[in-house]
Amino acid sequence: RSQPQARRPPSHSGSGGARGRGRIFGPAGSLALHRQANMAATRFPDRPRAAAARSMLRCTQGLFLALLLAQTQPAAGSVNIDGGRSQLPGMKQDMFDRAQREKGKPGARMGKGPPDCPKSDKMSPFFGLAFVGKEMFIKMNSSDEQCTRLLTIGGANYTVLANASRTCGPAGEWKKRIAEELSAVFFQAGLDWVKNENDTIEIVTEDGTFEIPVDEARYAGMSACWARGCGCEQAQNPAGKAILLTCLAIAVGGLFFDSLKMTWKKFKGEKPPKHVQCKKVHRLEEVKLASRHLCDVCGKSGTCYACTSGCPYDMCKVCYKEAKKKLKTELQEWYEKHPEDKAKDEEKKKEKKKKGEKDGSDDDADTKESKADSEAESTSKAESESGKAESGKEEAESGKEVESKEEEDEEDEADEVPSM
Repeated sequence: RSQPQARRPPSHSGSGGARGRGRIFGPAGSLALHRQANMAATRFPDRPRAAAARSMLRCTQGLFLALLLAQTQPAAGSVNIDGGRSQLPGMKQDMFDRAQREKGKPGARMGKGPPDCPKSDKMSPFFGLAFVGKEMFIKMNSSDEQCTRLLTIGGANYTVLANASRTCGPAGEWKKRIAEELSAVFFQAGLDWVKNENDTIEIVTEDGTFEIPVDEARYAGMSACWARGCGCEQAQNPAGKAILLTCLAIAVGGLFFDSLKMTWKKFKGEKPPKHVQCKKVHRLEEVKLASRHLCDVCGKSGTCYACTSGCPYDMCKVCYKEAKKKLKTELQEWYEKHPEDKAKDEEKKKEKKKKGEKDGSDDDADTKESKADSEAESTSKAESESGKAESGKEEAESGKEVESKEEEDEEDEADEVPSM
């Protein structure tokens, strides 16, 4: 009994493996595990529900922590490069810190343009304002007839106001901001503006230094006329106005002349041209046969006439003849209605013939073509008549030969009869 007992090796059977601490192998071990699970489920039926409840609680806690961390921690794109030290109380912040802080706000301005200007109080010390070059001319009272050059207002000259106006709002409206939003311009420049209506502000002009009240009535009168110069002589340009009026008169005169010309043509009519023309009223002339060119009238290939000015306009011979014939009829009708034009054209032809110049019209070519056609017709007629005469002679000769043969046959028959 005092000797130590040797340990038995773990059993690989189903029951021993399930009860002992050895490993479970094979299908017997899987069956044992299944039985243990069933027994645990029958002895302790509330364990699966409790485990499920614990898992749901853990998931809810994890989700809540994740949401809390997402709200408290900044986004990856807006993380401070200094680790948040600039947000500590007492730490100075520069423009980059302010821009970084404004990124996360819902109403932050996007883009590379300047930020929006602060709202204006809609008050002004001027009754009139005009911009002339890099200077400002103002009217301090409603009774002033002439404008004076502004030197400073509240200690700011024209350059300071222009630079401050360009720091906010649209870039092309900086003059409008000086005229209609002067309080916002002063705020952007870091200058002192009046706090209440009818408070005075110092204005320095060429005539001296004045203390002028700031109110809404002056703003209403100035905002209505500053774009047109508010009647300031310095803003008027007589030379430019004269040039514009001259251009306007020329345009109106040209329009009136064209309308009158069109009306005259509509009532009286327009004389038809003597030559066939293209769409741009250029004359067509005869050229070499272009087999690859298409006629602009009928669309067939092979053209013989082209524009003299180089326009891409070609016509075939058939279409050209039809157009020329149509022009002749229209010109003849015009001459019947206006015989004085016919007399003028004939006189011009006679003068050109005396000088030995060519008329340049298509009538000579047409007469040549008509003569050639008539000669061809006459030759064809003569040839046909000569052919007919020759055929008649041949027929007469053939008829005579037939008659002579018949007479010879009759004589032979007569000779044969008495011999019999």
